[in-house]
Amino acid sequence: MRCISRHDGIERAGGARDLDLAITINAFNTERYVSPSVSSRFESDYINQTMLRALCLMAAALAGTQAAEVGKPHSTVITLTASTFDEHINDPANGLWLLKFYAPWCGHCKKLEPVLDQVAPFLAGKMAIGKVDCTVEKGLCKKFEVRGYPTLKYYRDTEFHDYPSGRDKDSIITFGEKMSGAAIQVVSTYDNAKSVLLDRFPVAFLVYDPETTNTEESSIDASGGTDEEKEMMKYIQATERTQVFGQVARRWQAQGSFGLLSPTTSSEDVAKFFAGSDVTQPKAFIARIENSVPIKVYNGEMTSDSVSEFVQANNLPIVVDLGGHNFRFAGRKGKPLAIGVYDPKDEAKTAKFREELKEYAIGGAHKEDYVFGTMDGTKWEKFLGQFAITKKNLPELFVLDVPGRSYWQNSTYSGISNFIKAIKDGDIESQQQKPREKNPFEEFIDTFTKYLPWSLLGLLAMIGGTFALFLPSGNTVVRPPPPPMVPDIKEIRAADEAAKKEQ
Repeated sequence: MRCISRHDGIERAGGARDLDLAITINAFNTERYVSPSVSSRFESDYINQTMLRALCLMAAALAGTQAAEVGKPHSTVITLTASTFDEHINDPANGLWLLKFYAPWCGHCKKLEPVLDQVAPFLAGKMAIGKVDCTVEKGLCKKFEVRGYPTLKYYRDTEFHDYPSGRDKDSIITFGEKMSGAAIQVVSTYDNAKSVLLDRFPVAFLVYDPETTNTEESSIDASGGTDEEKEMMKYIQATERTQVFGQVARRWQAQGSFGLLSPTTSSEDVAKFFAGSDVTQPKAFIARIENSVPIKVYNGEMTSDSVSEFVQANNLPIVVDLGGHNFRFAGRKGKPLAIGVYDPKDEAKTAKFREELKEYAIGGAHKEDYVFGTMDGTKWEKFLGQFAITKKNLPELFVLDVPGRSYWQNSTYSGISNFIKAIKDGDIESQQQKPREKNPFEEFIDTFTKYLPWSLLGLLAMIGGTFALFLPSGNTVVRPPPPPMVPDIKEIRAADEAAKKEQ
C-alpha cells in the first residue's frame, strides 16, 4: 500500500507531482471467502488500511509539498510552502517567478491550473512558476495581502509585483519571454519607435539624450553579448539620464515598453514625437508615448525613485480596457475608476462612446482625478449588476472607488462631462458597495479552513466511524463456503454393475 500523487495519468520521477494532490490507494486484495483462522487478521489489515488512507489524505491536505530541486531551471509548477518559499524564489537558477496564490475550491483557480501546467515547460530557464495554497499557507497569503483568488504576482531582483498581463497561455508565455529579455530596445526613428515599442504594449517610455555615445572602449566589449546588446549597454551607461532610465526599465519591465532613441536620430524625427502637443521640445528627455495621445514629458529630479513614480503613475493607457487581469492593478492607482460600460453588439454606439471617453481623458476638466477605463457589459454583467448597471442603459459611465468600496451611478445623466460634473457638484451621491454573498459551499470551506487542523481531525473521525459501522463485530466469524458434494465410490460401482446386467 502506498500514497501516489497523480495528474493526467503521468507520474514524475521520484513519485512527486507538481500539482494538487489526488490520492490513489492500492487496495488490499482479498478472496471472497476467508477461513476463520485468518478472519481476525483480515479485519486488522482492513482497519490499518483505512487508517493509512486517512493519514495519506491528512498528509496531502496539510503538506501539499513537492520535492523540487534547487539549482536547476524548473519545467513544472512548483508547490511552495512557508518552509520552502524563500529558498526557491532566491534560487539563482530561477531568477524570475510567476506566483499563483489560490484556494482549492476556487473555480477560476481550477481553470488557470492546466494553463500554468502547459506553459511551465516552455518557460523553463526563463521564468519559474510557483503556487501557494492559501487554505494551508495562511501566513504567506496574509504577508502578500491576498484578498481574492487567484492572485498572481511576479518576483525578480528581491521585489514582488502584481502580475499585469492576461491569464491565457499566449499572454503568460509572452510575459515570461519579455521579462527574460533586454529591458530596453534601441530605436532610431519615429516610425521605428512606434512600431517596435507599441507593438505589444499600448504605452511606452522613451529616453533621448544627444550626448549619448557608444564609441568608447569599455569592459562591455569583452562581454559575451551580441553586438546589439553591447551597443545598448554603452548607450545606457553614457549619461546620468540614460543610467537612471536603465535602472527604472529593469525594475518596471513588466509594466510597459522601454526604448532608447538613438542619438543619431534626425532632428525632424525627434520633433515628430511632439507634434500635436503643447509641450516645448527639450534637448534631452524621458517621456511617455501612446498612439493618438500627446506625448507626456517627465520634469522631475533625475533619480531612480522619482522616475519610477512617473512610470507607475502613467503606465496604463489613457483609457484602459478593464478585465480580470488588470482590474486590481488599475484600482490601486490612488484614484477612482471612471468606467465606461458598453454593449459589444452595438458597435456604432460603442465606438462613439469610446471616442468621447478618450477625449475627456486627454483634455477633460477633471482628467487628473480619475483612471479611465472601459468594460464589456455582457462579459462582466454579473459583476456590474451590483452597481445597478443594466444592458438597456448601455453605454453608461459610473465611478468606482475600489479601496473604499463606494461608487457613483445615475443613468439619467447623459454625456461624460455632465456625469462627472454632477459628481463634483454633489448632485450624484456615493453609494456603498455591498459585499458579495458567499454560497453555502464557500461558507463551509471558510469555516473548515478557519479551524484547521481540528476540523480535519473531526472529518477523519467521522470517516473512520462510518467505516466502523460496516466492519464485522469482534464475535463474528467469517466462515468458508461448504465444500462441494462428492458421490460415494461404492454407489458408483453398484450403478455400473446394474447397467451391465440390464444389457
